[in-house]
Amino acid sequence: MRKIMMMVMVAFMMVSMVASPSFAVIDIKPGNGGEGIDTTPATPFPGTGGTVSNPNQPVDNSIKIIVNGTKLNPDVAPFIDSAGRTQAPFRAIGEALGCKVTWDADTEKVVCEKEGFKVEMVIGQKTFVVNGESKTMDTAPVIKDGRTFIPVRFLGEALNCNVAWDGTANTVNVTSK
Repeated sequence: MRKIMMMVMVAFMMVSMVASPSFAVIDIKPGNGGEGIDTTPATPFPGTGGTVSNPNQPVDNSIKIIVNGTKLNPDVAPFIDSAGRTQAPFRAIGEALGCKVTWDADTEKVVCEKEGFKVEMVIGQKTFVVNGESKTMDTAPVIKDGRTFIPVRFLGEALNCNVAWDGTANTVNVTSK
């Protein structure tokens, strides 16, 4: 009885696969160097919006900064520091926000001025000054590869902007209020 049941099940499976195949059958012959392998591009699964992942394509982990809807393209890449804060090139972010930016090499101080706002940050210091009032950050501006980097969130908020991080897109969005 078992043998008959087994034969019926195998026959049923074979008939159902021929009637409506749910997957492609590839005939791979030993020693033929891969002949018979389907190398056509993948097609998306229904409901995925037409996207197909490519495991050989490098993942873009670079950090993007968008200021008032415009993507910045600084000559040096932003990075996330040990405090988990996005550091961006000072001049690129300051000028994108419409500020006059200055650098004092003697004191290692950056100054960002815009319509009633003056923000001063010193390399390596977690305290900074906004319109004469001292404030504290959980990280500090740094010099990396000869360039001055500042924490985007603290500069943006000091200039009365909304700052949002999109972790899935590795993007900082800065919007003037």
